Amino acid sequence: MGFFSFIRRLILKILFGTADDLVFLSFSNEDTGKNFSDHLDSALTYAGLSTFRNDDGIRRGENTGSETRKAIQESKVSVIVFSKDYASSTRCLDELVMIMDARRASGHIVLPIFYHLDPSEVRSQEGRYFEAFSAHEKSFEGEMGRVDEWRAALRKAADVAGMVLQDRYESEFIESIVREIADKLNLSLPHVPFSSLPLSSALCPPSYFFGLLREWRRSFFPPSSLLLFFLTSQFFGIQ
Repeated sequence: MGFFSFIRRLILKILFGTADDLVFLSFSNEDTGKNFSDHLDSALTYAGLSTFRNDDGIRRGENTGSETRKAIQESKVSVIVFSKDYASSTRCLDELVMIMDARRASGHIVLPIFYHLDPSEVRSQEGRYFEAFSAHEKSFEGEMGRVDEWRAALRKAADVAGMVLQDRYESEFIESIVREIADKLNLSLPHVPFSSLPLSSALCPPSYFFGLLREWRRSFFPPSSLLLFFLTSQFFGIQ
């Protein structure tokens, strides 16, 4: 964790108490891991939420079933990014089964995200999902019980109220997802709209961090109390 990330999370923890609210992200690394899901992960982190993402580039060597199950159980909410290639990943499907088990057992919060995909395609396993399961049935011919679990978990998840991208800008969609999660967790977020900056700029820790501090100074410190914020302002060079 970098210096600015550490300081940002510390201040968010003090002001908003959000740093311990773990969000489990389930997504296909093939088609969203380096774009949409990565941007969503960054936006959640900037909002002060801890995330766990079980793709190949994160926590390598810890991607065991027990580690994943533990992360889901310790999380307050799971975000499932249903994309075209989600059902092609057995890792994603195993995660989904664990997530839906946690929802049934403990009321774990689940938020499905349909990325360039209609919920009916997930529910009925049509299109690319049909192709994926045709391949799974051949690969797991002796484990059809596992395949049936995947199918059932997909149907249950698709029936949970979720969010659909449709024709919205991705930056605005990500902002709405972060705020939806905050609402579900009864959290307060800094009043700095993510969409007010280009996505590439929003992902730059120093610039976004300074913007948050400027907003906090206006929100929490009236002019008569600005001296209380003097040292912080001087330290970070905020104008």
